[in-house]
Amino acid sequence: KPTEEEKPKPAEEEQLQPAEEEKPKPAEEEKPKPTEEEKPKPTEEEKPKPAEEEKPKPVEE
Repeated sequence: KPTEEEKPKPAEEEQLQPAEEEKPKPAEEEKPKPTEEEKPKPTEEEKPKPAEEEKPKPVEE
């Protein structure tokens, strides 16, 4: 009947659609970036130089 076409769409469709668009983005996008990018550089670069370079020079004098 014409009345069926003129009447607004079911409330279910009007409510569900907006809710999906308004709800916050997936937690995956909100959570901080992978710790791999935040964590300090490889320990190899941070760790002190080899003990050979740190130990005092030979006592030749």
